[in-house]
Amino acid sequence: MKKIFLLISIIFIYACGYSPLYLAGKNDLFLNLKKIEGDFELNNYIKNDFKISSDVNSPNVFDINAVTKIDKVILTKDATGDATDYRLDFSVKFIIASENSENKVVSYNESFKIKKNNQKFEQSNYEREIKRNFSEIVKDKLVLYLLNFNDN
Repeated sequence: MKKIFLLISIIFIYACGYSPLYLAGKNDLFLNLKKIEGDFELNNYIKNDFKISSDVNSPNVFDINAVTKIDKVILTKDATGDATDYRLDFSVKFIIASENSENKVVSYNESFKIKKNNQKFEQSNYEREIKRNFSEIVKDKLVLYLLNFNDN
């Protein structure tokens, strides 16, 4: 029964026109990051993600200015007044200019709740990993937006 279900699932997926998002040739964009302001570490992650996902030879060039912001908010404290839970609020605002149309403004916001780790090194590594993940999420969302924008 499982083999039949697997076979039907595979046939359905291939028959419905499904194709991976980052199939060669589909991501035909050049993301030219002109100016970026805000958190230094997050900005570097975003720059690297843009370089990796851009096609320099693409005719679809988007000039992008970005402003990033990170807030670390204390949610709860223990009896001694030390913070035990945090919320990291990330926001990125992209101003996108293309040759074909007027400027577009796109904003993305995410929040992550984290517990305080007693070891500061582990805590900073965890926060750094969250920043890295956020930059990838934002890049993926922006690429999807631009691919849809480019199709219209």
